[in-house]
Amino acid sequence: MLVKFGNEMELGLIKYTINFGTIVFTIVLLSGCLPLGPAKPGQAPNSIQRSTILSANDRGITIEHSTWGKPIAFETADKHCASKGLQAVYQGASQQYSPDVISTWVCE
Repeated sequence: MLVKFGNEMELGLIKYTINFGTIVFTIVLLSGCLPLGPAKPGQAPNSIQRSTILSANDRGITIEHSTWGKPIAFETADKHCASKGLQAVYQGASQQYSPDVISTWVCE
């Protein structure tokens, strides 16, 4: 269907509005969806840089984290063990069938 406009100015304004809207939508989408890289020390976890405590006790801590949430997980383990006057010693990680891993530390 062909739409007839009253003059060329209206048509130009509509094209400009559609193009401007597309550009704004793309910028908003990319700024909200693109990660900024690995987490920095002291940064709070988010949907991309994930870190969740699965288990914690006086002897150690187990944390599930994304690759980019690894710095947050290490900092969390350090704080947990330091609160007991001990040092966190990394024991390793187990790969899951997801982008996240489960890492374990003991407090010594």
